[in-house]
Order: sequence, then structure tokens, then C-alpha cells
Amino acid sequence: MGVQGHADARFGPGMLAEAIRPQCAGPDQVFGGESVWGLGFGVSEDGYGMGGLGGSYGGTCTTGGYTIGFVTGSAGSHDRVEALENTLRDCLGLPPDPAASPPAHD
Repeated sequence: MGVQGHADARFGPGMLAEAIRPQCAGPDQVFGGESVWGLGFGVSEDGYGMGGLGGSYGGTCTTGGYTIGFVTGSAGSHDRVEALENTLRDCLGLPPDPAASPPAHD
């Protein structure tokens, strides 16, 4: 069962579809750049997720077929999870994602 299948089984396909559907989009008034939000987390054409304080991150790459979670024990940037995600992508035979940063800022 793929990543999407697990989420569908747990929450139901209707709830997941609504949660990952863009609910609002526009310029991020705090961090700059454009942001697209679902119900509580950032969404993009590749998936959805949310970065946290200190560099923590959880998200799903629907195009790559994986989910990743990273919790830190100390404050830092998202550089560590970006490196971890690119290592995972390499293990899965996927090309590195130079934009592997979380889709939403903390």
C-alpha cells in the first residue's frame, strides 16, 4: 500500500483530499515568497507537510511515494532534514531535490 493508501485508510479519501487541497495561497507576509496552504500545513505539486521550530519537519512526497519525519533535540535550521530527505531519495533511486526544504515555514 502506498503512502496515499495509508492516509486514505486512516482518515478516509474524502478527508485527506480536502486536507491537501489548496485552501489559500499568496505572499507570505512573514518569510516572503509565495505560500500555499491546505488545512494546517503547506501544500505543493509534490506533496504536503509542515516545518517546525528548530528544524523539525513532517511531510509526504506524493510524487516520490514516501513520508518523512524529523524531530530535533536542539534548535537549528532545516538543513539537516533537507540532507536526510536527499539521502532517502538516493536510497529510493530518486534524484536529489535541490528544493527539499519544507513547503511551509515554521
